[in-house]
Amino acid sequence: MKKEKIILSAVAALIGILVALGAFFFYQSTKEVKPSEIKKIIINNPSPTPESSIFLTVISPKDEEVVDERIITISGKTIPDAKIIVLTQSNEEAGVAARDGSFSTEITLSQNENIIEISAIAPNGEIAKVRRVITYSTESF
Repeated sequence: MKKEKIILSAVAALIGILVALGAFFFYQSTKEVKPSEIKKIIINNPSPTPESSIFLTVISPKDEEVVDERIITISGKTIPDAKIIVLTQSNEEAGVAARDGSFSTEITLSQNENIIEISAIAPNGEIAKVRRVITYSTESF
């Protein structure tokens, strides 16, 4: 008796699933989308990003340079009137580039390796950065 109930329940469930699937597929095959209901989506190609108007060229010191002077001059070129910021582990220097874009400032180095980050900030807020690693050593080679 129990077997018959289980088999009958399984057959009823299977028939129910088949009827539901048949109704679903019949509904999907008769469904139509009217052309007036179709929306056109136009994707505009993104415009290329404009090139930066600021540049920063550090003339001195060269990257990974070893120096025996504790005070060095950092010089370079950028756009006129850009704000110049020079950061080291122990110092901060700020200034403004000349009308021709040149700049120069002195910083004091710490013993051994010094990481120097030079930033130029244009009046419109654009930033250019250059990083230099300078080693100060009094040892002779």
